[in-house]
Amino acid sequence: MNQAQTISVHYYHSNALLVVNTKGLIRILYTPFRVLCTIPINKLSSNTWVYVEEVYSTNRDELQYVIYGNIYSYKHFVIPIQF
Repeated sequence: MNQAQTISVHYYHSNALLVVNTKGLIRILYTPFRVLCTIPINKLSSNTWVYVEEVYSTNRDELQYVIYGNIYSYKHFVIPIQF
């Protein structure tokens, strides 16, 4: 099952992210947390594990991750989490 169908992620503050599963269970991930790159972007290739240093939300409520000092959309990554 696709992660997008099983969990949702929400901006909490720059050092934390709320993760909610389909049963409504909530987990808070504090930075740094590990993510898997699924869509190649810039110098990050797919299947590369990286750490999120900070979390941002744009004016349009789009989630952004700071990785190696660069800002990336959360859509390029999967969070390895189980409830």
